[in-house]
Amino acid sequence: MSAPVYMINMRADSENDSVLVRLKKLTRRLVEGRVERNDFVAVKLHFGERGNHGFLRPVFVRYIVEAIREFGAKPFLTDTNTLYTGFRHNAVDHLETALFHGFGYPAVPAPIIIADGLRGNEEVEVEIDGNHFKTVKIARAIHEADFLFAVTHVKGHMEAGLGGAIKNVGMGCAARAGKQMQHGETFFPEPREEKCIGCRRCIIHCPTQALFLNERKKAELKRELCIGCAECLLYCPTEAIEPSWSSSSALLQERMVEYALGALQGKGEKVAFLNFITDVSPDCDCAPWHDASLVPDVGILGSHDIVAIDQASGDLIRASQGLPGTKLEKAMAPGTDKFLDVHPKAHWQNQLDYAEKLGLGQRAYTLQSV
Repeated sequence: MSAPVYMINMRADSENDSVLVRLKKLTRRLVEGRVERNDFVAVKLHFGERGNHGFLRPVFVRYIVEAIREFGAKPFLTDTNTLYTGFRHNAVDHLETALFHGFGYPAVPAPIIIADGLRGNEEVEVEIDGNHFKTVKIARAIHEADFLFAVTHVKGHMEAGLGGAIKNVGMGCAARAGKQMQHGETFFPEPREEKCIGCRRCIIHCPTQALFLNERKKAELKRELCIGCAECLLYCPTEAIEPSWSSSSALLQERMVEYALGALQGKGEKVAFLNFITDVSPDCDCAPWHDASLVPDVGILGSHDIVAIDQASGDLIRASQGLPGTKLEKAMAPGTDKFLDVHPKAHWQNQLDYAEKLGLGQRAYTLQSV
């Protein structure tokens, strides 16, 4: 039996049929009978990097939050700190960015909680049975929430190909060390002498004393002691220690799926997913810019199946007419793969294949209009 995926198209001809009215109706459908009074509901979204304007509009999030609150639950907006250094690298800058982009009161009636804490190390070790991981590091506030409501802006991604609900949950619910584990084959910090100021913060916080100051008063690694935890990334103030991006696209996608499995572990039926197929940029909202949309706005999808909703999203984008003057080079016609055109080494269907094999959901779906 195929999984139901509900769809809101972007057409509206009256206030009673507006996209926002139907969005609230769809949110109610997704949480009714699953959310309970006083449940903590983690509304997982992406607040957008500074300089980007393609992230979800706060008005959409307001209507989602209002619908959840109708059931007596306690929604909070959340995301995790980034692996790279930017305006969402720690909870202070992250909160300021969320407010700068309009997600605070009174625009959206819900508090904001950065799920992995001040420095990205508030995490819970969750056991899974994956091919790459047996435990994963999930952000504490998301793990401890009663209900996970993932709100995703669908777009391209340089390594995942498709940045959908699986990426939002798998990468986005991981604490920073978990993000590093997904990206790197094995992380060994290689402090850059020209940037190191000898402050010893990486050394103080290294759990195995794998880092030390050499005779030039620069940080250096005892490779045999390093466990690849990436804690040093959290504390280096000058970016002398950089993330490792050595993982292949296929491997990263599989690791990302296993982290999604860990994030959903124990939630049972207390999960829901909304995918916004609007402003479909070739790259992630982590970029400090927003490129022209590859296709016209398609609509909003909702489902309880994380695999089905991403499959439907990818299919609808592929079925769309490509827009001229964008990053697209070949895939202009309906039925051509837009994301594979802009990221030819990232076969996005890998993540769906693997997610289905792990039992996260099914790729077969039935589209139903709302």
